[in-house]
Amino acid sequence: MLVYGKIAIDTESQEITYDGNQVSLKPKENQLLTLFLQYPYHVLSASFIMHKIWDGDKLPTESTIRSHIKMLRQSLKECSGNDNIIETLHGLGYRLNPAYAKKKQRDTPPFPSISIMKKFFHAKAIEYLSFDQKYVIKFFSSRLPNYCDYRDQLKVGNYLGNAFPEFIGFEEDLEKVRNKETEIFTIKGIARCVNPQRPEYINFYVLGNNSENSISSEYNTLFIFFEDDSEKMIFRQQLVQKENETFLTLQLKKDEHKKAHQRVIKESSLG
Repeated sequence: MLVYGKIAIDTESQEITYDGNQVSLKPKENQLLTLFLQYPYHVLSASFIMHKIWDGDKLPTESTIRSHIKMLRQSLKECSGNDNIIETLHGLGYRLNPAYAKKKQRDTPPFPSISIMKKFFHAKAIEYLSFDQKYVIKFFSSRLPNYCDYRDQLKVGNYLGNAFPEFIGFEEDLEKVRNKETEIFTIKGIARCVNPQRPEYINFYVLGNNSENSISSEYNTLFIFFEDDSEKMIFRQQLVQKENETFLTLQLKKDEHKKAHQRVIKESSLG
């Protein structure tokens, strides 16, 4: 994991985030940003950048380097609101703006990479998606279609309620999470409806973006985590059924004992 201020790059999956939100970059922009984060406190000359990113027989001009840097700045501005994360030192090269480094990399506390978190989610039968203020789906994990009864509606850009109608009517509760009035909204034990591949029972957990500027940011998304609860739910149902059967058995024995006792009393009075 490469980290500089609020920018993070998962070196395994190559996923980039700014303040916890995913950032989409073109291949060369991705390579440039990775290079800057690999040398966070150095000034990188145009020549150094050329030889690190381009093939030796296809080196670009310095004008091309400037163009790519400009596009990277624009992409970072779209997610951060700032266009000076990468500084130009005239006559020397380019560097990450020191003002954006709250801590040096070696002081950054360890945190699981995105790929590790994905492996953990998969092991625990958890999938996820994010949606914006208009309840439009922005992203979802690759296996989430198996958790959806209306798979044809599960698309980026579609209304959340089309894919998961379970959330229709809970808008007020979801907005409380978005506005940080409550930390989490949970719906448990949702039974399968249409998709035969879907787990029999699912728990939904809705959490908000806890970044400091999430209220005013266009990235003010909510995240839904989908947990396969089939095994636990079936076990609970079996347990309840067993308790009911035990209760009925005990009740029958109690009734039989009462009737037997009444017979003994009746026979004694007749004798």
